[in-house]
Amino acid sequence: MENTLIPYQAIRKIPGNCALVFAPHPDDEVFGCGGAIMRHIEQGTPVHVIVVSDGAYGASEETKAEYILQRQQESVAAAGILGYGTPSFWQYQDRQVCYGEKLIQEILAAIRETGADLVYVPSVFEMHPDHRALSMAAVEAVRRIGDTVNIALYEVGIPLPPNQLLDISDLAARKAAAMACFISQNTKQRYDQHIASLNHYRTYTLPADVTAAEAYILLAAEALANDPLKLYQSEHTR
Repeated sequence: MENTLIPYQAIRKIPGNCALVFAPHPDDEVFGCGGAIMRHIEQGTPVHVIVVSDGAYGASEETKAEYILQRQQESVAAAGILGYGTPSFWQYQDRQVCYGEKLIQEILAAIRETGADLVYVPSVFEMHPDHRALSMAAVEAVRRIGDTVNIALYEVGIPLPPNQLLDISDLAARKAAAMACFISQNTKQRYDQHIASLNHYRTYTLPADVTAAEAYILLAAEALANDPLKLYQSEHTR
């Protein structure tokens, strides 16, 4: 049946006592899981956000420092709308986020430092190399931690095969306002409109009163430990 492939009911929250969001670039934390962040804050759950790269790809050497600062300020402004505080910036070079032990250990340290039991990261199906590398590193970090942490994979550039759809109907306007903060990106391409359309499309299988939703693959560390390669299986095996 269709409901074995995609949810036909939305959830109102993703369980967790402390959430840690990893964004490969300034804006992914809002585009991918801004609704979930607001839902956690609404329910009193602490949220920490780490922006991994500087987002400076394509900027000239003369304008690079200014561009990095602009993108950070955009994330800070969006954070004020979402209500979680201020993001941290690791400032990896854009398009140089590489899967490896260094990144895995940094993610592990961040999880332990924040006490997070729920980690958000882009899905392994994303097209951007930084998104993919960060996703694989976070999946491995959560796998190593064991059964105390869940991981929620979010979508930005490529739709994922979700096992959870989060109802953000009442939060869509605030998410739109937060996405509008990223002027440096939205002037290149209307990413804010694309994501709003994606969130609307995600209601395709949901009741009519759900007008916006975010899609996630929610996994427990135990599932990753038992079958770590299952996440990467092709759609035709589902």
